[in-house]
Amino acid sequence: MTCPRIEDLSAFVDHALPARRQAALQSHLRACPVCSQQLDALRALRQELHALPSPTLGFDLAAQLQERLRDRRPPRAARPRRAGWDLLGWMPTGLAAGAALVSGLWMGGLLLGTGAAIPTTFAAADPAMARVFDPVPPGGLCAATEICRLPRNLP
Repeated sequence: MTCPRIEDLSAFVDHALPARRQAALQSHLRACPVCSQQLDALRALRQELHALPSPTLGFDLAAQLQERLRDRRPPRAARPRRAGWDLLGWMPTGLAAGAALVSGLWMGGLLLGTGAAIPTTFAAADPAMARVFDPVPPGGLCAATEICRLPRNLP
């Protein structure tokens, strides 16, 4: 049998292993001095941790938490629902999303130079307008020479 993980040894010390696994680990510990030393170290650590004093809070935390929980409003499912409130709750979000979509299409049409709200064909647009999307826009300064030397196929 291969040596067990430290987690298994810790679970063995805490008596948290299934009986079958615990029996297999005990037989391994009889034959392996390295694992026996690790087990002794874990037992010593456990005893030292149990010997530490437990701090006292000086106040009753449980009572304070109970008071806070009593003062809370009932959960949303327990409150009575008003008719149609669920639909109205999402209405501003839907209106904002629709307005953003329409304005994006309108600005895209202006950018491509068609003047229409939604361009019918992209071939009718001026290809020079696409230079705005170059790494360095027209009239801009280059931050790195490799960006400035990119081939430009546009007129």
